[in-house]
Amino acid sequence: MEAKPPAEKKFLPDQLLERFSTDWVYQFGLIGITLALYILTKNPFFGVLVLLELLLIVALEIRHGVKKHGWKAELKDIAISLGAIILLWFAAMFVMGTSVPLNAVVSCSMLPNIERGDMVLVQGLQPAGYDVEITQAEFAQLNSSPAVHLPDGSTRELRGSLYTYCAQFPTEQTCRQFFNNPESFYETRGPFTFQYGKCTRENREGRFSYQTPCLEYVEFKGTQYYPNFAHDTIVYAPAQGDLYSLAGDIIHRVYFKINAGGSTFYLTKGDNNPVMDIQEYSYSMEMGNSPPSLAQYKGKVVGRVPFIGYLKLFTAGFFSETTNCDSTLAFPPMQ
Repeated sequence: MEAKPPAEKKFLPDQLLERFSTDWVYQFGLIGITLALYILTKNPFFGVLVLLELLLIVALEIRHGVKKHGWKAELKDIAISLGAIILLWFAAMFVMGTSVPLNAVVSCSMLPNIERGDMVLVQGLQPAGYDVEITQAEFAQLNSSPAVHLPDGSTRELRGSLYTYCAQFPTEQTCRQFFNNPESFYETRGPFTFQYGKCTRENREGRFSYQTPCLEYVEFKGTQYYPNFAHDTIVYAPAQGDLYSLAGDIIHRVYFKINAGGSTFYLTKGDNNPVMDIQEYSYSMEMGNSPPSLAQYKGKVVGRVPFIGYLKLFTAGFFSETTNCDSTLAFPPMQ
């Protein structure tokens, strides 16, 4: 009787790759562990590792499909899968009434109410905010540089705001006074007055707490409007050339909803930011922000899922945390 040749044995790495390419438990388990390590350590290395794992899973899935039924059938399956994803996305757009029914939170500007890495559900309904009406001329003044009113009664024109100026040039004499006594400073833009006060920045783990200047309220034609956390959080696309356009879509809370000669604009602010978006300015890049219009508005946040948004952040290259992820801002009580 002729002896049969011994069966070819697979090496252990081949067996592991084959199992990993077909077993969702292994795939989700590996990504889940690595994502948990990122959340615990905030080390960008683990964010890069999650991205590499996602790419590996896709590559192994394609490799397994090609070995099983060839390139043509695998390309057909990929096309069907992509078509189904696109179809689901368009269905979600139709149901939610927005071009971005899902979005990921990139920064820590909305702490503690929305966390970096959250996936938010967006609906294209009009948001709640302080409703005000102004003329086109008043809107042009709002969109210009503010007049900063100093304690001695003089005024000074700055880009963005006094806060962002002093954050970049802290040793100037005016800025030292501002840090010590922000209540003595305010800014005007047309009919809007931006009054400063003191906020308390508190470490989330209780390691530190200190006072810092912040926007206390905005006065509009004799009425004071304080930050209201019952207002809706919205998603908008910053105008091209704005400072915030470098970060993609912005997810911030509505402060004012402005009707300017029949056109709608929004003044927005991050819950964890000391000033409004239009008060931000980078002197090194010579870039600030303009009030987003209705055309830039994408919808309001109606729900969130923790951590899932990190997968989108990593695929977009956002591996490192932004500023103030370790702390939250407590605003002074309304007078």
